[in-house]
Amino acid sequence: MAYPTSRGAFAAVIHHFENPHVKEEVLLTVDTERNDEPIRLSPPEAREALYGPDADPKLATAVWKATLRAACAEATPHGPWQLLAIWLALPRLTGTAYRICGRLRVDRSDVESEMVLALLEELRTVGPESPLSAQTLIRAACSGGWRFARAALREPPSTHLENIAEGDHRALTGGTAESPARQADFELEVTRPEVAAGLNASLRFRVSTAQLEEEVLRSLTDHLGSHKVVSRTKHSGRRRRTGTMSLRRRARRR
Repeated sequence: MAYPTSRGAFAAVIHHFENPHVKEEVLLTVDTERNDEPIRLSPPEAREALYGPDADPKLATAVWKATLRAACAEATPHGPWQLLAIWLALPRLTGTAYRICGRLRVDRSDVESEMVLALLEELRTVGPESPLSAQTLIRAACSGGWRFARAALREPPSTHLENIAEGDHRALTGGTAESPARQADFELEVTRPEVAAGLNASLRFRVSTAQLEEEVLRSLTDHLGSHKVVSRTKHSGRRRRTGTMSLRRRARRR
């Protein structure tokens, strides 16, 4: 079954392991019963041992054991082994993320992030020699996704910050705020850097017109040295208007 692509944590991990340098530099040492000496597998080879058509259950168990041992022992925040554990678990996490979003109507990127965080948290609770299994790790990640989605349904959206910005905007301009239907939203997207190491994902922020105008007017009053005047007028019990400052779009020159 093919699942929709995402731009969240899962896509960032997949993109990381598509880098040819990562495939060449990250080699997993696996102890097997068939060989006297350990074998070294690249990430694609390890994934093939787990999900390939000729996958050997004993070799798959050895691959998971080596991966989890290395991930639990990893001390640096930008090491390869925890990322490898996430990447090898993705085929068993993607379907759950798809079902969570389909049933509970939550944002896919948020669900993926919570699943990754739950997986990493499970790794931190054990030591390198603990009998942590892949099934336990994946179950913890899936439970984290479901838990986040159900909590999001129970949490009503808050408009507290928007109301504060709208009130400040009215006080600064001496007028009334635009109705929500007439407001336009601005979206800022910070694209992840093209680097080979670390877990990177795009970040998105939404800002309403009222908030943007309020910040611009606040900066202007500071620049003009009239911030104290505006603040004193804003909080005065007499509410006597001393002036009006407005922000307009400049007409284009022809």
